Amino acid sequence: MQSSVPPARTSTSPRANSHPIQGKRKRKTLSCYECRRRKLKCDREEPSCSRCRKAGQPELCSYVYDVSSLSANPQSSNTPGLLPLSSSVSQQLDPSPRGVPPRDHFAHSSALRVAPQFLDISGKEYAPSTLQAAQNQGTWQLLGHVSMATNGAEARPAISADTTEVAAGSQDSIPKETVIFRGENFRTQYYGGSNPTSSIAHFPELRSFMKETIHSQTALPRVQRELKSLQVKWKGIRADNAWFPTHAELFQLLPDRETVDRHVNLYFDTVETTYRILHYQSFQKQYELLWKDPKQVNSAVVIILLLVMASVDVLFSHEQPKYIGDSSVSRERAIFWIEVSEKWLARQSYKHVHLAIWQIRCLIVFAKQINVVKKKRIWTEAGTLLREAMSAGFHRDPSVLGEKVSFFDQEMRRRLWATIIEMELQISIDRGMPSASAGIPSDTATVLNVHDEELEKNSRPTSRPVREHTSTSYLHISRSSFSLRVSLNSMINDLSSPLVHENVLDYEDMITRELQRLPSSGAIHTQAHENKRRIMVKSLLDIQLRQFLVMLHAPFARQTQTSSRYSLSRITCLTAAAEIVKMYSDLIATGNFAILLQRSDYFRAALVICQSTYTNLIIKRRTTDNSFMNSNSAMLIQYLEDVLGMLEQRITQHGTGYTYYWYISAASAFLRSVLFPSESTREKEGAINRVTRQYCRILEAQEDIDSAKDMIMPMPLQSINSTRNLTFPNDNNTAALAMISTEDSQLMQSMDLPLDEFFFGNPAAWTFENLWNTMD
Repeated sequence: MQSSVPPARTSTSPRANSHPIQGKRKRKTLSCYECRRRKLKCDREEPSCSRCRKAGQPELCSYVYDVSSLSANPQSSNTPGLLPLSSSVSQQLDPSPRGVPPRDHFAHSSALRVAPQFLDISGKEYAPSTLQAAQNQGTWQLLGHVSMATNGAEARPAISADTTEVAAGSQDSIPKETVIFRGENFRTQYYGGSNPTSSIAHFPELRSFMKETIHSQTALPRVQRELKSLQVKWKGIRADNAWFPTHAELFQLLPDRETVDRHVNLYFDTVETTYRILHYQSFQKQYELLWKDPKQVNSAVVIILLLVMASVDVLFSHEQPKYIGDSSVSRERAIFWIEVSEKWLARQSYKHVHLAIWQIRCLIVFAKQINVVKKKRIWTEAGTLLREAMSAGFHRDPSVLGEKVSFFDQEMRRRLWATIIEMELQISIDRGMPSASAGIPSDTATVLNVHDEELEKNSRPTSRPVREHTSTSYLHISRSSFSLRVSLNSMINDLSSPLVHENVLDYEDMITRELQRLPSSGAIHTQAHENKRRIMVKSLLDIQLRQFLVMLHAPFARQTQTSSRYSLSRITCLTAAAEIVKMYSDLIATGNFAILLQRSDYFRAALVICQSTYTNLIIKRRTTDNSFMNSNSAMLIQYLEDVLGMLEQRITQHGTGYTYYWYISAASAFLRSVLFPSESTREKEGAINRVTRQYCRILEAQEDIDSAKDMIMPMPLQSINSTRNLTFPNDNNTAALAMISTEDSQLMQSMDLPLDEFFFGNPAAWTFENLWNTMD
C-alpha cells in the first residue's frame, strides 16, 4: 500500500548537502482565508472581519495561524508512531466540520501529536484503546472522514501530498462520504461513498429513531423466524450435487413452447432494449431450429435460453405470486437456471471460445444482478468479466484484426464490450467502489445505431441519427457520457481529498450538458411495446446521469449552516431526487419492472429527500419561517410513500428486500414525527408494523415445498436428491403459514424476544446497535 505521506525532496548535490542554504524566514499570515484569497487587508475582528460581514458571508470568515508557535512541547513532534506536522500540512489536516475556525482546530491538532485521537461521524473523540474496543465489538461500523492506518495502539492520520489546493479550497470543501465496514476480523465487507446505504451514516437522527422503533417491537423477529425456517428447508432440498445434464436433459429443463415464447418476447422488450447481448435474427434462427430438431443445435443455445428466462422470470406480474421462504418461486426458478448455466460454462474449454460463450458470460452476470443472487460477490464477478474481455482484446477496436473478423462479428464485439463496461460501472456505483474501467485505454468504437435486421454478415450499415430510436440507441448514446460517469464515480469513492463546492458546480454543468443532449422520447408510436422501449431508454439515460447530481450535492445539502451554497445544493438534491422517483413511477405505470429490480437509485433518492427535508425543517425553525413546512413537506413525504410502493413491488417480485423497505418506512415516519411530535409514538409503531405486514404477506402466500420442487427442479435432479433421504418434521401446516392477525401480533409482543432473534441479514443492519454503542 502506498503511503499517503509525500516523499521528502532531497538534493543530489554534495555542495548543497555540505553547505545547506538557510531559507527565507516565512512571514506570519495575519489575514482571514477570504481576505487572503482576495489579497485584501484584513482587520481581524472577531468573530468575523468587517469585509466578510459586509459581503454577507460572516460564516466563511476563518483565520490562518502560524502553527510553529503552537508547539509548546518540543517532544510532542517526536512522538513515536506519528509524523511531525509542518505548518502547511497542519493546515490541511482539518477533520472539523465547516464553520469551525481553524484556530480552534490547531489547538486540537497540537494535542493530537501527544495522544492520537479518532473522530467518528458525530464529532466525538476516542482514544486508540476505545476505538479498538469499539471495533472488536461491532459488526456494522461507519467510518468517519479521517482515514487512519493503525498498527497496534499507534495511528497516523492520512496526509495528502497536495496541500496547496486543499488549503485554497478549504473554505467550501466537505469531507468525503462515510464508508461502511461490516463484519469482523477477516470476514468483512466494504461499501464506499456511492453505495446508497452509506448516506444514512450522516443521519444520526434517523438512526436514533430506527433504534427506538426496533426496540419497542417484538413481533418482527417471530415472523422472520417463520420465513427463515422454511427457507432452510428449501435450501436443503435444493442443495445440488455433481449432477451435470446432458444435451437431452438440458432440453428437458425448458418449459413448454408458449411459456418460453413469452419469456423471449419480454426479454427483447426489456433487457435487449438497453444492454445488447443477443442479435435478434441470429437468435431466432437457432431458436426455431431448436424446437424443430434439438439435436441440430449446440447445447449453448439451450443455456442461452435458460439465462434469458432467468433474466425476466421475476418481471412477470402475478395476481397471486407464490413464495418459498423469503424468495419468490420465480426467483428460485431463475437461481436454479443460473446454477445449471454456471456448471455448464465451467466445463467448457477456454481454447475454443465462440460468440455464444461470451453471451452466456454476460447473461450470467445480468441474471444474477436482477435476481439479487450472491449480491456481495456481484462486483467482483463483474470485474472478472471485464478483465476476461480485456484479455481477449475487447478493449481494442476489432477493425485492427482486418479481414480475419467479419463485420458482423466486429459489431457484436463492440456491443458486448459496451454492455460489459456499462454493467460493471453501475455495479461499482452500487457497491461504492471505483470502476475497473477507470484508466483502461480503449479505442473500441461506439456501437452503430442500427436495427438488428440491418446488421448482416455481408453488409456494412450506416449508423442512423441519434434521434432515430433503434435497439442499440441506449448503448450508442450512453457511450458519450461514459468517461464522465467513470470519473465521477472514482471521485466520489476517493478518500484522499474532500469535495470542493466549485468543483461540484463544474461537474454539475457537465452533467447538465449531457442531460440536455439526450434525445427526446420521440413521437408516440402506434405499438404500445415500442413506446415502452423508448420510455425505458430515455429514463435510463437520464437516471444514470442524474444520480450523480444527488451524490455530488448530498454532502453539502445536509449541512445546517445558512449558506447560499448549501441552500443551492439542497435545492439541486431535492429536485434531482424527485425527478428520479418520478421517472421510476412512470416506468412502473407501464408495467416495466426491469430497471426497478436492477437498480437502487430510487432508494438513494428517498434517503436524500428525507435528510434534505429534515435539514430544511431545522433551518426554517431557526428563522421561525414555517412556509417550507406547510407547502413542501407533505409533497416530499409523498415521494417517500411512492418509493415505499416501489419497494413493496420489489418484495412482491423477489420475495426479499425488507431492509431497504425498513429504512424508507422509518424515514417517512421520522419526518412525520418531526412535523407532529405528539404523533411520534404512533409513527414508530406504524413504521415497524409496515415491515411486519410485508413479512406476513409473503408468509401467507407460501408454496408447498413438494409442489415448488416439481415446478423448479427437473425429474433427473429430483431422483438424485431423493437418494439422499432428506426428511423434515411435518410442521409445514397451513396454520403455521397463515397470516398473523392482530391478536397474534399482540401475543408475540408479549413474548419479550431478544434482538438477536432477527434472522434476515445482519441484526446490525436493522438496528445499528454496535455503531450506537460507540456513539451514545
